[in-house]
Amino acid sequence: MLSFIRAHVTPAKMLFSPYMIERVLLGSRVPSPMRLPEELLERARDIHSEAPSHRIKLDRVGSFGLKVPVEFKGFLLLAEADVWVSLPEGRRGVDLSRQVEAIYELSNPPKDPFSLCREAAISLLEKLNYADSSGVSIRFDAPLQDGESLKYYGVEISSIASDEIINKIRVEILGMTACPCTAELIRAYKSSEIAATHTQRSLGILEVSTKAEHPDPDKLASIIERAMSSPLRTYTKRPDEGGLVIQSLSNARLAEDVVREMIHLFLEEFGHLPEDTRILAAVRSMESVHMHDIYAERSFRLDEIRKEISSH
Repeated sequence: MLSFIRAHVTPAKMLFSPYMIERVLLGSRVPSPMRLPEELLERARDIHSEAPSHRIKLDRVGSFGLKVPVEFKGFLLLAEADVWVSLPEGRRGVDLSRQVEAIYELSNPPKDPFSLCREAAISLLEKLNYADSSGVSIRFDAPLQDGESLKYYGVEISSIASDEIINKIRVEILGMTACPCTAELIRAYKSSEIAATHTQRSLGILEVSTKAEHPDPDKLASIIERAMSSPLRTYTKRPDEGGLVIQSLSNARLAEDVVREMIHLFLEEFGHLPEDTRILAAVRSMESVHMHDIYAERSFRLDEIRKEISSH
């Protein structure tokens, strides 16, 4: 998991240069790079602007795995970013330094990842005007209050700019699922109200691509957790653990059930999004009694899923 620091510990107003991000947030000693004389650079050929050997357009060329600070709900987080632009068939390479400059300028001082994605994607098109599309993705582990402690869920936020901007968010969080099939067999055998069954950790995924603003990741994480048999907790005592197990056994669900419930809850919470919004709902169940995982998913547009549901 990525490191996080309370915003008041590392002030949000602190300024960062492209060569100081790692030094300031990671504590590493990153020396300033050696600079060549300007007159030497003027005499050198601009390799990137030359014509390529083969006139073929490339969809994405960029810098992946950059470290950038972002502010998220009271925390200053160290996130990982990818930036890219399309490359026309008549140009050999992209100006990578301008890509890095685009996102580091906007990270100084740190801002929320949603604004950073959108603004950096637009800035890339302005700085590299030969590109007809650009994109920025930011990944981090978001802290979530969990009783007396914190737990984390994975977030990836993206913005793709061309003639319009498409915003995308992906949230992943672990929950617990209990198998209803085994529970039914044991219930029939024991004639009990609550039957024992095998449980497992399951990874729920919601991914949303929309022309609207990025949906709130906390709300997406909540949808995933509510769709599970029960949520997971970071810090529990024995009564809490017992309660979670009983909750899970009383709400046994297949991976297929979880995906359908996620879709149902998403429509209740985010049904106002544009009709052409695309959603991926998926679950990967890390089985406790099998040597393999179980996976289920559904990808859909909002207008398509509404039409499908109304036809039944």
